[in-house]
Order: sequence, then C-alpha cells, then structure tokens
Amino acid sequence: MKNLKKIFYLLFLTLGIGCSNDDNTTENENMPVADFSFTSDGSTFTFTNLSTNAEAYRWDFGDLNFYSYDKDPVYTYNIKGGELTVSLTVFNADGQEAYIAKTIEAPIIINADITIDGDFEDWDVVPVAAEFPETNRSIKLMKFYTKGPKIYIYFQGGTTMELPVIDMMFNTDMNSATGYNENWNIGAEFLYEGPAVIPGWGSFYEHVGPGNGFSWNPIPSPEFRGSGVVSIDASTNAVEFSVPKSFFGTVGETVDFGVFVSYGAEIYPDPSGAPIVIEIQ
Repeated sequence: MKNLKKIFYLLFLTLGIGCSNDDNTTENENMPVADFSFTSDGSTFTFTNLSTNAEAYRWDFGDLNFYSYDKDPVYTYNIKGGELTVSLTVFNADGQEAYIAKTIEAPIIINADITIDGDFEDWDVVPVAAEFPETNRSIKLMKFYTKGPKIYIYFQGGTTMELPVIDMMFNTDMNSATGYNENWNIGAEFLYEGPAVIPGWGSFYEHVGPGNGFSWNPIPSPEFRGSGVVSIDASTNAVEFSVPKSFFGTVGETVDFGVFVSYGAEIYPDPSGAPIVIEIQ
C-alpha cells in the first residue's frame, strides 16, 4: 500500500511539473518584443514599428516634448540637433510590456529672423556655407538662409569688398548643361547684375541662349533687396540680399550659385571647382 501511494505521488509531481512547463511556454510566446527602425528626411523622422505580440505603443522622441501612441509615427524635430535617445515601450493584451531605446542623430535646426537692413547680428546663428581665404579675393565667406518664402544671401570680406558691380547667377533646374555655362560649371538660368544696393539700377535676367553663352533677356525684378556694403569693423565689410523663392518658379532641394565681381575680375567659385550650393529648406 505504501508503495502504491508513493507511485501516485510521483505521478502527480510529474504531471504537475509538465503542466507548469506548458504554461511558461505559452506565457513566453505571448510576451511582447519591442523593436523599430527609422529613416529621416532632414528634420523629419519616419519610425517603423518592428515589434511582435504588441497591441499598444508609447514613443518618447527624446526631445522632452510629448509622447506618441501611434504604431508608426512620423515626427519632425524643432531643436538644435545632436544625439537623441528615442525609446519605444510596447504592451500586449495582458498588459505585459517590453522596451527598447535607440540613438538618432537629429539635424541642426536653424531658426533665424533675417531682415535686410545692414544690421548683421541676425546672421550669427547661420553657419558659413562657403569660404574663400585667398588674399586676391574680396569676398571671404558666404552664408545662406532659406527657411520660409525667401532665399537670403550674406557676403563678408575685407575692406576691399566694395562690390560696385556684381553678377549673381542661379542654377535652379540643377542641370549644368542648360543655362549659362561658358567655361564655368554653373548652368545658370537667372542672373542679377548691378550694384550691391537694391533697389538700384541693377536688373534681373533670364538666360535665352543660344547654347550656354552669355545671352540674357531682362525680366521684371522680383521683390529683391540688398543692404549695400556696410563696414562692420576696421577690417571687415558685409552685405546681405534677399529674393523670393517664387521668382524662380519651382525650386528643388538645392540651387547652384555663382558670383562675378566687377565683370569677372573675381569669380566665385573658381571655374575649375565645384559650384556653391544653396540648400533649400
């Protein structure tokens, strides 16, 4: 009899252990697993949810702004960039949760309030786009700001930067084979020629050819503005311009830009070099 009780007891333990393993296996199969991938277009990030066994989601985009509960959110950052930690917490139907965090590199967002008035402090937050350290060039650096409806342009140089006549050329179709391209890899469709002070006698022109030669038709000037060259200290001059994007029609992600000073006495960039690129926001 004792032996029979012992057999039943061992059988109970065996069955009990077997049932417990089945429950744990089922529980592990239902546990959520958090994962995601992401792509970016400038400051806008698209997050793709790769989680399994999840029915609810909570995203923290790392900028102390707000959560998202969407499965696949699209989020635009409005901060000054740098590394950020994005986290995703997911929940299954039983309320069990899983968590994952990944580091992204958010782009630098520049917010400037440019006014064409000869006071250049509003350009301090805008990074330098092109530099020309050669002593035989009067323009030493260029900046561009394109957020909003206008393209803003800033030149800084030494006291020799007077710009009595300046030709600014814009390649807006991003095809260097069309437009003005005579010994210069710009392919400009539009030209401003005149002094740095606008309004003034300067005019806008559209390239008409034939071919890539220097042949232009005058066109009505847009709301184009220039401060004129201003001395900002004993060794530095500066000037700023603005032109509406709408003047160029459809503008893509970039515009190639080139400059002649005093009818070609100085050329920016060097004809053998790459064009200056204006990034359009």
